[in-house]
Amino acid sequence: MARIIKEIDDNLEITQDKNFFELKTYRVSQELEKSIHSILEELFQDSTRPQILPLIYTITKELTINACKANHKRVFFEEKGYDIFNPKDYAKGIVEYKASFSENMGLEYGPKSKSRGYYCLIRFEYDRNGITITVINNTPITKQEEKSLREKLAKAMQYDDLAEFYMDNADNTEGAGLGLALIIIMLKGEGLDPNYFRISIMGNLTSARLEIPLSEAFKSKRS
Repeated sequence: MARIIKEIDDNLEITQDKNFFELKTYRVSQELEKSIHSILEELFQDSTRPQILPLIYTITKELTINACKANHKRVFFEEKGYDIFNPKDYAKGIVEYKASFSENMGLEYGPKSKSRGYYCLIRFEYDRNGITITVINNTPITKQEEKSLREKLAKAMQYDDLAEFYMDNADNTEGAGLGLALIIIMLKGEGLDPNYFRISIMGNLTSARLEIPLSEAFKSKRS
């Protein structure tokens, strides 16, 4: 089957081939959310676990928001002239970034990300045995951010209850790390092995991958 590429608007491009869909975007939008949901509906239509579609949609959206925000933050730092890898610059810049943050920030920073070549790629690979969703953004993560993220993920593995996790982490309930930790707990709640969720950092690429087995014949990329 020939590859099909469809440009929805200046912010969203969809690629389809025999065993995958791919969305390339620069910010979160209603069109993007609709496209993610539409693709998942198609993939889960004849699957053995249609009931987990809402969870997988929520997780995919959360990962996409994190990826786009990371790119927008990088643009913000560049415009301010801050070195995101310099601890002093980072400490100053992150305070200013959070102070200026709003839900509509993507409208401004989406086009700016695109002009700088910063993107978010959402890839859906599938066959009858399982689905793999990978969300990639191409701005590097700082050591400080990676450390915080890894700590939250490790901590989340110790919990099975969202309310309990929130209560124990009441003083640290913000940032992408928290969202990723909640993903771990939600997967556990649906009986999905959280070890099928992985974060990888390779050079300028940060990748979040979720594998969803649909049969015993599923082979993980970890293998």
